[in-house]
Amino acid sequence: MQVALATLRGAFRCDGVAIHAVGPSGMIEPWCALGEWRPAPGDLRDCLTVPLLRGAERLGTLELLARPGQRWTAQQMGLVRTASGALGSALGARLELERLRRQPGRDPVTGLPDARAFLGRCEEELRRAAAVGIPLSPAILEVDRFAALAGRYGQGVADRVIAEAALVVKLALREGDLLGRLAGARFGLLLPETGRAPALRCIERVRGALEEHAFARVTRVSASAGVASAPEDGMDALELSDRAAKALAVARKSGRRRAGAPVPLVVQ
Repeated sequence: MQVALATLRGAFRCDGVAIHAVGPSGMIEPWCALGEWRPAPGDLRDCLTVPLLRGAERLGTLELLARPGQRWTAQQMGLVRTASGALGSALGARLELERLRRQPGRDPVTGLPDARAFLGRCEEELRRAAAVGIPLSPAILEVDRFAALAGRYGQGVADRVIAEAALVVKLALREGDLLGRLAGARFGLLLPETGRAPALRCIERVRGALEEHAFARVTRVSASAGVASAPEDGMDALELSDRAAKALAVARKSGRRRAGAPVPLVVQ
């Protein structure tokens, strides 16, 4: 969020920008801020407040404090409304993940389903896919050279990168797709009603979103992925996970920053 605030402050050349979010009490409370955003009594500078929504649900507000003598133009106000839509989606996803961190079966760093819960969901979706005869594609996505990143910046920064990466990936996925945290820097993705070719396109879009995102401290990361598809690669969750992991290994050996898929099984 700090990167988003810095971008907004620079784009609108204002003195301060802040996000307020709905807290545990149900009241809107300060979430994060950059620069001067609390005007003193008698301060007559313009202050623009825009609601942050997810659907019809109000999650908080975006506030911008103008410089002395600055007036917001109609074009700027339109741009702020556009930015507030993206911020509302990101804030909603982040609040949801923070709430989920404290629940059983959830990864404490990201709030995503942990490896066991993710595998359980895969088994459920595979049974549904088999019953109605539709494809399904699980995938494994891994942040490249994560051990080196943790060694350079420390585990605290590495955990924050993983938590932020979870948010970026979640926002890049479609509604109905499932995301889980596996071991280390690996995420499990489950793409219902999706065959091999569209699954690879989806994973490439997710990888692109990660590579375009600016992380605090480390700036940029890249990712590699392996995709498997049912029924071509099997109908067992563990078997599909193994084949996706092998496809990921091939992608890593081929230079990383790519997604791979196994050679389809040949049924005799």
